Parts: sequence; structure tokens; C-alpha cells
Amino acid sequence: MTLGPETSHPLQDTGDDTVISIPRLPAEASPRHEELWKEMLVHSEAIRGLKSRWNTLATISTLPDEILAEIFFQLNLLYRNDELEWRTIHRYEWINVCQVCSHWRTVALSSSRLWSDITVTRSMSWMREVLARSQQAPLRVQFAMVNLADGMDQAARLFLEELARVEEAVIGVTTDAFEVLNGLDRPAPLLRFLTVKAVYYRAPRPPGTPPIYPALQVLTRPFVGRLERLNLLGCPFPWNTPLSFTSLSHLTLVGTGVDRPHMPDVTVTLTHLRLLKCLDLEDILPMLPKNVSSVPASQAVVRMAYLENLRLVGETIDCAYMLSHLTFPPSISLVLRCTSKRGLADLVMLIKDRLPQMQRPRTLLFDEDFSESHFHVRVSTNDGPPADGVPFPLVITFRSDPQTFAAESHTQCAIAFCLRLGVAHVRHLHVAGIIPPMYDEDQTKEWLQLFVHLNSLTVLSMSGLAAYRLPDMLKARAWDDSNRLSLPNLRRAEVERVSFGVAETFQRGQPGDFTEQLVQSLDIRAREIATFGTLVIRRSKCVDMPDIRTLEKAVENVEWDGIVDTSPSPEDFELNYY
Repeated sequence: MTLGPETSHPLQDTGDDTVISIPRLPAEASPRHEELWKEMLVHSEAIRGLKSRWNTLATISTLPDEILAEIFFQLNLLYRNDELEWRTIHRYEWINVCQVCSHWRTVALSSSRLWSDITVTRSMSWMREVLARSQQAPLRVQFAMVNLADGMDQAARLFLEELARVEEAVIGVTTDAFEVLNGLDRPAPLLRFLTVKAVYYRAPRPPGTPPIYPALQVLTRPFVGRLERLNLLGCPFPWNTPLSFTSLSHLTLVGTGVDRPHMPDVTVTLTHLRLLKCLDLEDILPMLPKNVSSVPASQAVVRMAYLENLRLVGETIDCAYMLSHLTFPPSISLVLRCTSKRGLADLVMLIKDRLPQMQRPRTLLFDEDFSESHFHVRVSTNDGPPADGVPFPLVITFRSDPQTFAAESHTQCAIAFCLRLGVAHVRHLHVAGIIPPMYDEDQTKEWLQLFVHLNSLTVLSMSGLAAYRLPDMLKARAWDDSNRLSLPNLRRAEVERVSFGVAETFQRGQPGDFTEQLVQSLDIRAREIATFGTLVIRRSKCVDMPDIRTLEKAVENVEWDGIVDTSPSPEDFELNYY
């Protein structure tokens, strides 16, 4: 008689794997076979029980269930994306912990907190199972819908019915599915964090005619009194109901750029939001008429005593108009994103008035992205850039306006801003990003307008394509009509991620073109004033000892990290492009 397939049970013994194989009982088994087979099953179960007891002695098995559940929850957070996920492919991969062992499975399935962090999918059976596992724990719900026919509407409504125990909701809907948010019009006593993002999906509309979204009725209810964070992206904000938001600490509003509130409504609402710590307004600022060139005197000024972060995005004069109606602590982190020079003088005046420390800035950090037409200016009153994670007290971004690009570029706006702000006391300047190189004569002249005013600068750091402007910056007299030498007090220059030459020159052991340009500029500089003391070279290409020896003839001290690299980089192609 032939035995059936065997079932293997591994047993670890003194470091070797011993396999115990138990044959399956054949269809026509003798009584003796049945007796032996039952006896093998008994021993197999005994060995399995002993192995389970063995596993309980492992370190991981000695953790309390509460600690193990917290570990699983942190794993859950690794797969969480704070941005809206329109495809939830990897969101529930943390569930693999349930397949490790029976103990882990028991702990995971009984942890209501683990199952209360929910990303909605189309599977109604799975969503009902998740809700059951979450028991009565407060929920964090995230769902994104394209239209009412994509299968997500039923699952979304299922969770909107549970709004009474939702603590955080992150919702993304298109114009075709916006009506599903009618489910938000119900009591939400636990709701503390709400994000709603409305996006376009199907037929584009003519310019200036965005879809009209109805106001979210839940925001007008008195039972949202616990709401702490509110983010409305493309959705209207009910400015006429400020009493509903007195508990807010964070408010982010991103508008469509067309429907703007009136300043009296904004100031009245902000007057009631006394607990605000973070305020972010983008394309929703009250607008001044196009024929107005300066900010009118404001009568109603809102004092925001707890504000820590303020971000305004809009035309320069509109940002200044908003600032003229606010006061806040000098320790605030102010982020502005502006276009055009209209209102630039008023903006700088208001910044100096609201942030007195900005009257004597000590550090500037420039980051220009030529391809995206953005110029970022970061300002600090400390020497040197802040440590990682410490925000700059002032960050302003200038972006080119397509309608006025030929008249005033983002670079022109940024330099005009810095000159009005005052750079006489700046000691550290850090420049990074993708900047057209030195042979762009017009933009080089723009930069020299700024550099000839940096009389106190002692440290200059340039990274990437920006560094190719350094030779011209060191001999500013050649371009400046004022006959002044730029950077008279410069003591240290740093260059990073620069190609000092090409591979062919490097292989011949000759100094690169950038090396020769630096030496020529330093020779010209030495005729007027003592050259700076230290040149630092980091993470650069096509630089070796011939370049260092050549530079040491023009600079007292050259610090090089010793990296020898001739491989091409994307910046080499960008340089050729410009």
C-alpha cells in the first residue's frame, strides 16, 4: 500500500534542523496504520506545543502586549502618507505582522488603535472588517475619490456615517464627486483635524470660471468646537461664521485665485481666532485694484499673540496689504511667495516694522531655480545658516509672472527686495541652485548690483551652477559704474559641486578652466586689496593637485576634501543648455 504525501515539521535541535515527517493517512488504511498515524499526530502536537513554549523564551516574546501593539502602530505610520493617496497599493502592508506567529496575530487583531487608522478602499467587506476591529476607538480616516462611479462612494459614505467618532479626516474629491461630502453635514464632536482637497478631473473650464463648490455645512455647526487644524484646498471657507473656529490652532486655506474675500470679513474672522499658531493663505488674499500702487493705511489691525508661522502667497502688494492688518510676535517664522515689484517698497517697510530684527540681517541664503522661475531668499539675524530643523525667521520666494516676465524677472524682484531690506550688515551669504552661469551678462550685472553693497560680507558660499559666477563676483569693478570693489572684507570663499575643468584636461594633469578663471580674478583683485585668506572646495569634479597648487599661488590657504571625480553629472548638461 502506497502512503500519501508527507507533511514536514521542522524541529530545531542543537543548531541543526531536524525534520519530522508525518505521512498522510491513505484512503485504504489498516487498523494498525490508523493506530500509528494517530500516535504520530499526538507526538507532532506535543512537539509543536514544546516549540511554542520554546519561542516564548525569545526576547521579543517577553515584551508586554501593549509595547508590541505600539511597535505595530509605529510600523503602520511608516506606510502612512500625509498627502492624499489616490491609489492605496501599499497602505496596508503593515498587516504582514499578523502572519509571523499566533501571538503577534492575536495582539495585532485586538489592538483597536491599530485598526482605527484607516485608508478607505473599494472593498466593502474589508472596510466593515476594519470598522469592527477598530471597536469604538477614535478614527483617522483618509479617502480620495475621482467620481461617483469609481466604486469608492459606498465605502466613503460608510465612514461618513461614523463621523461622530472621527478624530481626523483627510478627504480628496474631484468636481464630479464633491456631492459625497454632503455626508459631512452631521454631528462631529471628536473632529480635531480636517483636510479637504477639491481638484479638477474631467472637462476643463474656460479661464476665470472655476467650479463653484458649496460650503461644507459641518463647518457652520457649533459642535465642531474641538477643531484644531483645518485645511481647505480649493474649497470655500465660511468667513462669515468665525465663532465656529475659535479653537483653531492651524488654518490652511488654498483658494482658486478667483473668488477672494473682502478684508473686513478676513479681519473680523481672524479677531476671533485668538489661538492660531499657524496661518497659511494661498491665492485667497484680499486683492487691491490693479491701478493701486501702494498699500492704503489700515484702520483695523488684528493682534495675533500666539502666531508662530505665517505663510502668504499672492501678488506682492496683496501680501503687503495682508501684513498691514496683522501684528504678531517678533519670533514668528514668516514665509512669503510673491510676484512683481508692485508694492515691494511697502512690503519691505512692513516686514521691518513687524520684525524689527530684520533691519540688520546677518545671513542670506539664495536658492534660484531658473527652470521653474523661482528665487528663494532666506534671511536670518544669526551668523551662518540655522541648524537643520530650525526655520528661518523670514523666507520670501519670488516667482515670475508670465504677463510681466519681460519687464521684471524673479531675479530682479529678489535683488530689489534685498537692496530695500538692506544688506550692509550681512556677514554670511550662501548661494545654491540652478543659476545661469557667468556668461549671461545681463544677469551678472543684476547680481553685481547686490554684491557691491555687501561691504561687511566675510563668508561667501556658492554651490552648483551658481559657483560659476564667482570669478566675476570677485572683480566687480569691471562691471560696476560706481568704481567700487565688491566684497572688500571677504575672508573665506566656499565652492561646492563645481566642475573645475573637463575630463581631457584633467587626464593631462593640467589645471581646469574654472581654476584659471579664479586665478585671473584673484590677480585682478590683488591689485586693489588684499585677497581673502581661505578657499574651500567640496564635492567637486575634475579637480586634483595641479589645480590646488595653482590656486595656492593666489590664495593663502586652500582646503580641499580630496575627492577626485571625473564622471559627468546632470549639472554639466544644464551648463551646456544655458
